[in-house]
Amino acid sequence: MPRWTPGHLLLVIATACAPSDRGAASTEDTPNVVNIVARGLTFEAPDSIPSGWTTFRFANESEMIHFAILERLPEGITIKEQQEAVAPVFQEGLRLLSAGQVDAALSAFGTLPEWFGNIVFSGGPGLTSPGYTSQTTVRLTPGRYLIECYVKTAGVFHSYNPDPAAYGMVRELIVTDMVSDLAEPSATVRVTLSAARGIEVAGDPVVGQQTIAVYFEDQIVHENFVGHDLHLARLTDSTDLDGLAKWMDWSQPNGLQTPAPVEFLGGADDMAAGNTEYFTVTLEPGRYAWISEVTNPDQKGMLKPFTVGMGGN
Repeated sequence: MPRWTPGHLLLVIATACAPSDRGAASTEDTPNVVNIVARGLTFEAPDSIPSGWTTFRFANESEMIHFAILERLPEGITIKEQQEAVAPVFQEGLRLLSAGQVDAALSAFGTLPEWFGNIVFSGGPGLTSPGYTSQTTVRLTPGRYLIECYVKTAGVFHSYNPDPAAYGMVRELIVTDMVSDLAEPSATVRVTLSAARGIEVAGDPVVGQQTIAVYFEDQIVHENFVGHDLHLARLTDSTDLDGLAKWMDWSQPNGLQTPAPVEFLGGADDMAAGNTEYFTVTLEPGRYAWISEVTNPDQKGMLKPFTVGMGGN
């Protein structure tokens, strides 16, 4: 789930399928590839994987857009504690905010457990539209992780399930002490993310397979309680960039809610400052945009349209 502090909540209120290769690079005969499959509101993935560099191939076989962020849980915390103590709090807080009950929402978020602030957001496959497969490579340290999607449908986070006997769209993943032999990828394009300067791109994406290195120069908790990240959207002539910017903010009534206003091809989810993850995609000629899941990305330099194979960027 998003991060939370009372001060950030006040800022929000104040401003307030069958596997497909579409969009993804081929990974045939590539070692250290971990497959994550989204079906409906569930993830299918291995129970454990080695630590080190790992490529996650995320096949969205559902009819809804999803992502698959990796969150290292504090020692001793399991998926059960997260689902009992975190997911219901965010869902109730969202309900109260939507109803304009600010004080009650503050009280609800104030019941989050102390250990919630010790979750380490560790990257992972970004927003991926139905029928698409995306590919992201990250370096993981040993520990117990949660794979989560908190996109909303009809005002309900995918990671929340009202049935206390069932889980939302989360899955536990153990990263072991055994170390993967996968080498750090080589990039064709480099993107630097920072709160001060937004998205900075070195190199021009071209038609064909591209591997984008995404470097987190810094990391902050934005007004909607999330850190900055990077997602790739395919644009059309009718795409409303202002509407897309608003949609990226889950704290808005229709923000981060299905259906998405554009096709998303994946990306690099939120991770700590000083880290790099890699996003591999096969691009066709067309119009695209890099965008971050933050409040007002267009005002923060975190919405960057570009073109590929159409006369320059």
